[in-house]
Amino acid sequence: MTKSILSSQVVTLAELQRNFIADCLSSKVKQGNVLLTKNIDSSAISAQGLMGIYQNSAIANITNSLILTYPVIEKLVGEAFFKAMCREFIYLTWPQSGNMDDYGAEFPEFLAEFEHAKHLVYLKDVARLEWAFHQSSLADDAIIIDWSTLAQVSDILQLKFLVTPSLSLVNSTFPVDKIWLLNQDDISPDTKISLTNEQDNDTFIVLFRQQLKTTILPISEGEFTMLHAFYNEETFEKAIVDASEKQVDFFVDDSLKKFIELGVITGFVEIDSI
Repeated sequence: MTKSILSSQVVTLAELQRNFIADCLSSKVKQGNVLLTKNIDSSAISAQGLMGIYQNSAIANITNSLILTYPVIEKLVGEAFFKAMCREFIYLTWPQSGNMDDYGAEFPEFLAEFEHAKHLVYLKDVARLEWAFHQSSLADDAIIIDWSTLAQVSDILQLKFLVTPSLSLVNSTFPVDKIWLLNQDDISPDTKISLTNEQDNDTFIVLFRQQLKTTILPISEGEFTMLHAFYNEETFEKAIVDASEKQVDFFVDDSLKKFIELGVITGFVEIDSI
């Protein structure tokens, strides 16, 4: 096998590598679409057969990475269907680096357009939640400030509150947090989760990591709007206005205290110091 790739003409290593990746990941290997045909000694095995071996191995490894990132999606559709979807996804969207933690961001949009799963309209948002969970789990640790210095601020409304690097925000018209919870390996069979009237209510979720544990926390629309403003580096005043417009009974003091205690809000800066 070590002598199977033989250059019949001058071919750069970069070109060989590009063609190898394309043969492995661009589509189902057929006799007429193997780019490396002219560079492969096919006396013992055809170019199609040889590249098919490499392709199956590459796709299996990438699929295993997607299973780790989207375990709930795999449970919802079944192992065989999930692997078939992954193969089509990989053909369309190759990994762009050797770090598989970076791969799979486009999967939720793919699910929304995949013909054989389009009727499962909630899959996209469940996948968005799983990608957010994946990202939160890999984020840097937060640096917490000394909150006693907040008392020295002259105009708290003009502060910009800082959020943890592991913050992710997800909203959906489906109860994706409950769907996620019901499909966890460690959930008790006696767990009861009501989905009554959930179709009439949007779901707002914040994800963040505390040490090694990533938390999925349902929050109100006002809290979601406030954290979104902080994430976008808006002032505290702007965050209050936006949140109050979304939720008339929004209590900013209670929400601010809660997210500081959880470590979601990690500090602040005064505009003059930026």
